[in-house]
Amino acid sequence: MATQTSLVAQQVRIRQWAEQIRNCQNRPKGMDVETWCVQNNLTKVNYYYRLRRVRQICLDQMQDTETTAFVELPAPVPKKTDTPKESGTCISAGTLPMIRIKNTRGLSAEIFSGTSPEMLCHLIKAFTHAE
Repeated sequence: MATQTSLVAQQVRIRQWAEQIRNCQNRPKGMDVETWCVQNNLTKVNYYYRLRRVRQICLDQMQDTETTAFVELPAPVPKKTDTPKESGTCISAGTLPMIRIKNTRGLSAEIFSGTSPEMLCHLIKAFTHAE
């Protein structure tokens, strides 16, 4: 019973800290964290401790609920005017991605210079709908 009570107390405390952090982040423009902390009877060190704890718990919860999802994308159809930089589905050796993107769920993609606008649209939709 004591363990369950302390777990509930910890959850309530984290919610309160998260609310404090939101309030600090919504402080008036030009006010620094230290001034906000003084006005809210909180030390700057304690604020950053709470911020770190809330962030860590949020990350832990995201990792606990994270599942791997694969989204099939249609293969781009090369145009007759394009010079083939790819052979089949393999990128030729030495070709480096122009850009590498990664979302908060760990989904990542490498975009190469020959990527068509249609493929970019499909990637954006996949990143938007990935769970």
